[in-house]
Amino acid sequence: MQHICGMLDGLAFLPVVNIPEGLAYIRAELPDDLPDLAELINYFDSTYVSGSIRSMQPRDSRRLLLRVRRSPPTFPPATWNVHQATVDGSERTNNVCEGWNHAIANLVGHRHPSLCILLGALQQDQAMVATDLLQDAMGQPPTKRVKRNVLAHQEQWRI
Repeated sequence: MQHICGMLDGLAFLPVVNIPEGLAYIRAELPDDLPDLAELINYFDSTYVSGSIRSMQPRDSRRLLLRVRRSPPTFPPATWNVHQATVDGSERTNNVCEGWNHAIANLVGHRHPSLCILLGALQQDQAMVATDLLQDAMGQPPTKRVKRNVLAHQEQWRI
């Protein structure tokens, strides 16, 4: 089960055009004895990949015509896919505030800080950003610290 869920996570690193093919591969690898896992794959497909299909009422009740309508996925692959960002070596998060929130949380040091502690952390953050801007203006852009294991994973997935 963990292997299948890991493959679902891995779809984010496929090129967008290959995601339906990747999902078809995952469906082919599903064990027959886990029907709940098949439901998870169907949910993932309708929410993140293909969208859903629903039947519509026929306009004329005398005719035996089945009409269906495909709804687009709630979160299409273009919004969550990080393949191109990985290839380009750019940020893979789609929320630019995520890193800042993490940095402020580290500066504060604990949950629910007092106003004084929060203001101090914001002032520290402002001072660090001002220093980075000055260094960049002088032609010395700040170097981004990247963990070795992150670099190893990025190199492994580069095409």
